[in-house]
Parts: sequence; C-alpha cells; structure tokens
Amino acid sequence: MAEEIDDSGFYRQDFSTVSNWEIFNAQLGDVIQKLNAIEIDATIGSDTYQLNYKVYTETFLVYKAKICVSFYYSTNSEHRERNSKDDNTYNSMYCDLMNIRRTFGPPLKTSNCKCLHVISSLFGLQRFAVIHPHQSNQKYITNPSEFCFFLSAATVVASEYNTVPIFVQIYQPKLNMFLGVGMNATLRTNFDIVVLKQSPGECRYLSGLLQIFKEKLPFSNVQPISLSVRNIYALETIRFRYPMNVPFLKRFDVNGEDGIGDKYKSWDKYIALPCGYFPDSGTDVYLVYSWVGISEIFAIDSPLHTDFIPSKAHICNMYQTANVDSYLTSCLRDFLKLYNSKEALETFVGRNVTDSSDGVNMADARYHLTNPSIRQIRSDNKLNIKEGYQSLKKIAGPLNESELKSFIAFMFPDLYPDNENYCYINDMAARNIEDNPRRIKSSPFNSLSSRVSCALVTCNAHFGGKNGLAQLWIAFIRELRFIWNCRLSIQGISGGFPDTRTCLLNQKLQMLNYCIERSKCRKYESKKYLSDVGSNIDPEGIVGTNFKEVSDETGNETEDEFFDCTEYVPEGRAMRLGDENILDSDEPLYIPITQDPVPKTEDELQADAEAMLKLGSGFKIQMMSFSLLSDMEAFKAANPKGKMEDFIRWYSPKDWEKDEFGVGQLSARMRIPGNTWQTVWKQAQPVAANKQKRLFDETTEALKVLSYLETRNIAEIYDMVIITVLHSAIIKFKACIYI
Repeated sequence: MAEEIDDSGFYRQDFSTVSNWEIFNAQLGDVIQKLNAIEIDATIGSDTYQLNYKVYTETFLVYKAKICVSFYYSTNSEHRERNSKDDNTYNSMYCDLMNIRRTFGPPLKTSNCKCLHVISSLFGLQRFAVIHPHQSNQKYITNPSEFCFFLSAATVVASEYNTVPIFVQIYQPKLNMFLGVGMNATLRTNFDIVVLKQSPGECRYLSGLLQIFKEKLPFSNVQPISLSVRNIYALETIRFRYPMNVPFLKRFDVNGEDGIGDKYKSWDKYIALPCGYFPDSGTDVYLVYSWVGISEIFAIDSPLHTDFIPSKAHICNMYQTANVDSYLTSCLRDFLKLYNSKEALETFVGRNVTDSSDGVNMADARYHLTNPSIRQIRSDNKLNIKEGYQSLKKIAGPLNESELKSFIAFMFPDLYPDNENYCYINDMAARNIEDNPRRIKSSPFNSLSSRVSCALVTCNAHFGGKNGLAQLWIAFIRELRFIWNCRLSIQGISGGFPDTRTCLLNQKLQMLNYCIERSKCRKYESKKYLSDVGSNIDPEGIVGTNFKEVSDETGNETEDEFFDCTEYVPEGRAMRLGDENILDSDEPLYIPITQDPVPKTEDELQADAEAMLKLGSGFKIQMMSFSLLSDMEAFKAANPKGKMEDFIRWYSPKDWEKDEFGVGQLSARMRIPGNTWQTVWKQAQPVAANKQKRLFDETTEALKVLSYLETRNIAEIYDMVIITVLHSAIIKFKACIYI
C-alpha cells in the first residue's frame, strides 16, 4: 500500500499577497501620476543651464526605510503659449538629449553648477525624477540587488507612463552616481555614469572612443558620426596676498601702499573688525574649449596628432570659483557661537576684579573730584593725572599690556594722546543720526558703543576667545568707572536722554553720560548752568521776589487782605504764563522751574510696563504721582495764591474748559471727588524745585549703569552688541567693495 504523504508541512507560495516590489511599483506609479497632473508650461530658452528648477518630492517607506522620489522640472519667467497637445514634445526627454545647445553644461567644480542638478549638467535634461534615500537615512543604496530592485520598478513605471526619465541615486550622494531609464512609445534609453580611477589607453583619445561607439552600431550604418568635444584646462590656483588688517593694531595694520586706498581708510579706520583672507584662500580658474556638432571626417585626435588645440576652438569659456574664507566671516562665525554661553565674567577674570575699590579708594576719589586740574585733562592733553589716579590693574587674560592698551586707546582716544588719529568726529556721528524709522536699531557709526562692540568681536576671534572678550570688557568698564569718578564727558556718545532707537548698550552709555553732565552742572558749573537756563527767564524767578513786593505791584489788595494771606515768599519762577492771572486775583500767573523728566533706558521702560500690568492701575498712579507732586509743589512755591484750577490751566490746558458764557471750569474727570489730582494737590507743599527731593539721582543711576554692565554674562554681552556688529560688518563690506 502506498505510503500516505502529509503535504501540510510543504511550503505553498501565496500569490495573492503583494510583494514589497509590487507595493513600491504602485507607490511610484501614484507619484508619477501626480507629477503628470502638475501643469508645466513649455519654457523658452537656448540654454538649460540658466534656468531655475522646482522640486516636487514624495516620501514613503520601503523595507522600513524612508525613500524619496523627487521630480525636477525647469521653470522660466518667459513662457510660450501652447497651441496643441503635441506642443508638449518640446520638453520631452529626446528633445533635450538631441538639442545640440545643451550638449555641455558648466564644469561640475564651478560655482555655476551648484544651482544645477548633476543629471541636468551631464545629460541636459529639463525634466526628470530621482529615487534617492531620505536625508535622515544613514544607509545608502550600495547593493547590486537594490540597484535591480529600484531600477526594475523605474523601468515598469516608465514603460507605462513614458513621461519623464527616472533615475536611481546609488552609493554616497557626494559621488554623484546615478542609473536611469527613459522610454517613449518606440524607444528606450538607459542612462549610466561610469567613473574610472585610470582610463584605458584606447579611451584617452577620440579615435579610440569612436571605435568603441561604432562597435555598438549595426553594420549597415554608413553615415558619418557627428560629435562634440570639450577640453577643460585647470589653471594654477590664484592665491590671495591680503593679510589681516585691524586698523588700530600695528602688527595687523596694512599701509595704503598694499592696496588699501584713502577712500577705504576714511570708512574703515573706525571699524575694529578684521579684513583680509586666510593664507589658504584662492581662486580656481578653468578654461573650457568646445567643438560642437562637427563630423568625424574633420576631426583627428590620436596619440600622434590632434586637431583639438585651444587656438582652433569654436567656443571658449572661462569659469572661476573662489574658495575663500575671510577673517571677517570667520570672526562673525565665531562670535555667533556665543549666543547661548551663560558663563559669568568672574569665571574668566576672577572675583571683584571690577570693584571700584580696586586701586581707587574714596579719599582719592574725593581728592580728584575737587581738584580743578581734572577738568584740564583733555584740554592740556596730559596723562599724568590718569597714570597717577588709576593705572590699570593687571587683569587675568590672554591680552598682554600692549594689546590691551591698544584696544582701550581705540575706544577712548581722548585719554590717550598717542592715538589721536582715531578721535571721534562729531559731524560723522551727527550725519548718521537720521529720522528714519526703518533704520537698523544699532549704534551710530563711529560711536563708542560701535567701537567697543567691534573690538569685542575681534578680541573673541583672534585674542583668546571668551577669555580675551571678558578681559577687554572688564577693562572697558574700569575706564568707564574712571571717567565717572573724574566726571569726564564720554567722548563718542551723544548727549541728552537715552535714544530708544539705538541698541541697549548705547542707551546705557548715554545714561551714564547724562549722569556725568548732570553731576557737573550740579557741582562744578552751577552758576553757568543757571545762566544758560535763565537766559529766557524773568530775573524775578532766579532771585526770588517776596510776596509783599508782588502785592505792591498790583496795588489792589487792602491791608486786611494782605494780612489774611500766608507769608510765603515766591521762588522758583521761570516766566509769566502769557497774560494770565491767578483766578480771583490780579497777580500774574508764573510758570515754575520744575525738575527735569526722569530719563530711562529701554529695559527700564519695559520693567515699568510689566510692573504696571502685574500690579494694576494703583502702581501706575503711584509712579505718576511722584512727578506730579514735584510739579505741584514747584507751582505752589512760585504762585503762593495759586489754586488747583490755576495749576491745571498751566499743566493740562485740555482739562480747562469754558462754557457757553465763557466761564472757565475744570473738565469732568478733574471734578470727580477724590481723584488723584485732587489728592496730590492737598498733599503738595510749596517747595521750590531746587529744594525738593530729587526725582533723578545721577549718582545712583550712574552706579546702576556700571553695575548692570559688570554683572552681564557672555550671552547677555552678545545680545547687547550683536546688532551693532552686524551693522558695522555691512559698512565694512561696502567699504571693501570700493577698494
């Protein structure tokens, strides 16, 4: 009896289950169908290599790996109208392949080829699809079985849709290796790229290549072969001889004889950014000689003779590729790396290195503040007081004493007479302060904030990195402390209130300069200050007129009325308010001398705004009441008989309304019982501005500025100077163009 065979253990192939190859075929077919739906106009142009390319990419999984299919097609601003469906053949694969004007593209190593895909440069195609691994994949298509997998799928899809050639990228992307296939109804074209480490002898000349080509043709072909030849000659690399130039550093300075003209120096000498190129920078030049569409009968190229010599070329082109790395680019690139560096300054230079007590005690400070010779430092151009007052203490860092002095002298040339060539130019600074709302929020050109910003970047790049930057920043702050202690004006910084249109560093320096000017006016030049302010002031406002003299001038008050008045002596009068008189009195209404508004920098204004949002309207009223109380007290001191209505007439004319009969009265918001204005008016006492508590304490504010600068970390310093640095780099670049 025959043995029964149990065939349940035998493998049976289930042909109803699709394979990975079939899935990929279906996905690729869907992508090609989507590409066919894209409306692409036929472009006009004789040169493919000047066209722009658009890319449409689809991504899907194959063997759990991401595979991309990218469709490249050329676009141009000029289009020609389609008259029929057959007009699309202008962009077909075979039109591109047979177009003699697209035989050669630019050399692959030139910058002109960077905007082109390698396939377009090699084959002259305007439309094609590429199958390639996703950028996130570490695995490339390197196995021959994978070549067959993707290329066979491309062949099936190309034969079905025959729209564009399809390529498969193999090996590493930098090798630019592709396999491809293209079809139409009657023809099939295979695309291969062959790379040889060393070419065979028969392939080195045209005669050998023609022989190989003819072997592929049928014996019945008797027509002469048309060919195109291109020879590329790489010239010797041109090296740049342009050393690094930092204007104020002698060992990096370049004289005008070395290629920097006077026009360039006039712009560049105030920007402490390096220019020039690294020694390995150079330019590659290629000469390309082409013979296009010639017959093999008239072309001889063999080991014994060649007709393809440059002097007989039909077309000659030169391509240039600059492989340069400038010091300015490297400098900015290194500085941009500091945006998230949170190290404190004391990490690099130690603790208490910026303390004002280092080398300067309070007794010395008082001596120099009261010494009249301090004011003659700039006029006499002497540094003995500087050297005796504060010799810069050795700060830990990579900068030696000479280099550190060069940087500081460039920032403060008025304190170092040896650096007179880099003094600040007032008209240049004024020219750059424009009322342009779209200007860069940086610093005025050739200002102190601009110089210190650029110096920090240069120091970071070429003088020790973060250590050098911290060392220079500390030295800069110590110079500011010396200037503050001696009450010297800061050169290179505009006067007045901080300009919020500039960067924060410039605002802080403006605040410090304003504090110095206020201190000088208060302590050393009070008489001159009062004379300047009072040039348009009634002398009575300065000297102060007692109440009895005013009463005698009016002559309308009786002795009883005079007895009922408070014996306040009017003081702090600036000028009379037009022809206005005090209500219910014939006495003139005077404008009081008030305290100046409180200047604030951008960060302080932002802090106040955040506090108002957090604490509510009560905090806002409290902040406003300080200034309002000061003005009300000054008004009462100047107008002893004045009422709140008189104050409103001067301080807020919009809140003084007149009815239909011409009778004046307070506005509705001022008549609200218990409002802030009424409350503050009741609290106000008649106190002249010069006797009030100061709203702005210049000493406190100056020390706040210095403390703010001292406590910044590397990232915060970066934030303060980066915009100014980029602005200066733009000016530097423009100056270099006109060398």
